[in-house]
Amino acid sequence: MKNNFVFFLSFLLLTQFTLAQSDYEKVQNFKAEVEKLSNDIDNVKSLEGLDSLKLAVSLLEKNYADDKELLDKSLYPDNFTSTFEKLSGKIISRRENFSDVGDLQAKVVSLQNQLDQLSDENSRLLKQIKEYQKVGGTDRASVNELRRLVSDLRTKLKQRDELVRSIVDSLLSDYVRHPMSLNDAEKQAIYEKVETGNLFYNIERTVRDNLEYLKVSTFTPEQLSDLKEDQSEFYKMWKRVGPRLAQLYKEQGDQTGEVAYISNMFSEWEQKLDERIWGRIEQAFSKHDIKLSFDNGKEFTQVFVNFIEEKSDGASEVEYKNFRDSLWIAELKVNWLPKLIDNEMLTVEQRDQMEEAVESWEAKYESDTSWYWYVLIGFVLLIFLLILIPKWKNSNKPLSEQ
Repeated sequence: MKNNFVFFLSFLLLTQFTLAQSDYEKVQNFKAEVEKLSNDIDNVKSLEGLDSLKLAVSLLEKNYADDKELLDKSLYPDNFTSTFEKLSGKIISRRENFSDVGDLQAKVVSLQNQLDQLSDENSRLLKQIKEYQKVGGTDRASVNELRRLVSDLRTKLKQRDELVRSIVDSLLSDYVRHPMSLNDAEKQAIYEKVETGNLFYNIERTVRDNLEYLKVSTFTPEQLSDLKEDQSEFYKMWKRVGPRLAQLYKEQGDQTGEVAYISNMFSEWEQKLDERIWGRIEQAFSKHDIKLSFDNGKEFTQVFVNFIEEKSDGASEVEYKNFRDSLWIAELKVNWLPKLIDNEMLTVEQRDQMEEAVESWEAKYESDTSWYWYVLIGFVLLIFLLILIPKWKNSNKPLSEQ
């Protein structure tokens, strides 16, 4: 009898342990399946896949419906109902993302079509310009046609630059602003967009065509300033995007050198444009038989100040006025210095140094002029006294002595 009681007690304890173990396994299995579905929703790549996951969530809820009371006690602070509400919410959010991506892709396709058309037109214009330059026509009609082609090319290049920036912004703005918040699937989606949108090719071709444009025309200060402004905006965009793309491609392990190559192209574009600008300023001096050479704002300021200091030692006032009116005011102060400052090629402090040097040169003649005036006034006063004093003396003599 005693043995039967022990056996019964052992059986009861074993049954309770088995049931407890079964409940524990149910909870752990449920948590594992919920976690897997949540990750799958984050990483799904299509609406069809998302629909399949929605069905899987419904099946999971149905399969564990009988264990709702157990799961409500085991999932604190969540419960059975809130767990499936969160999964459903994630599905809705991902569906909205797919809708946004579809709209974005449609926009990018439209922009890409415009981009291809502008690229073809730019190639045609560049070819025509080079043909005109090769012939070297100097008649009025040829010159006017060449100017028109160059103007058209500039307009088309500017339009394409803006389009490329629009495509980059459309594809990568969120990634640049919040790179750490993207999961692997979202990063993969961006990688695929960059590839299918030929983003690297479009940026590379845009920079290359702008470099070619610098070779086919001469430019006014206003035109060079506009080119510099456009180039700076484009380069700033790439400096924001390039490092992010480099990290993305490093993770993908593919084409890691492409980003560095485009960065080098941007540097070359900046260098060539700056050379044109500084060279154009050197030409302004050359027209007045002044040979100066400089490659940046610091050199320009130092060379200019040194020139003024040396020139002011022996130059006449006429030479100074010719320099001031025809070069300093007419070209440098009005045309070039403001544009150099606007494009961050010259600082306000450097401009002030140059102005102080010119004012110092002018002050030398003001001092000389003052001295001449004093001499002249003294001479006139002396003549006046020499004439007036004898008359005054005669007027004071007695009539018998006059």
